[in-house]
Amino acid sequence: AGSTLDAQVHFSLTSPIAVIATHPWGPLGGSMADPHPRTVCHVFGEAGCTTVRFNFRSGVGSGKSSVEDVKAVASWLTRPRTAPEAGGRIIASKVLIVGYSYGSLIGAAAAEDIPE
Repeated sequence: AGSTLDAQVHFSLTSPIAVIATHPWGPLGGSMADPHPRTVCHVFGEAGCTTVRFNFRSGVGSGKSSVEDVKAVASWLTRPRTAPEAGGRIIASKVLIVGYSYGSLIGAAAAEDIPE
């Protein structure tokens, strides 16, 4: 009953921190393959954090759907897993949003609704 995001996730089993890297504006060529979110994920992944970079589902308009995308990723990272083998574990208890250009504006707008 939901929709999906095209994303690249690197999991850490040792850090409570997850980093969401957001990209520049899609209509001008921005995507999760952009060097900025790739570098952010590489650096924070090497530091032991879970990292996520993804493509916004829409890049035209007010940006509201892009903000919702960031909040959805944060929720997915911090929500307890319901599968029996997961035992209610979460992927991360803290979320850091790092954005570039359009992605920084979207990340800042989403941050106020994301705990920690």
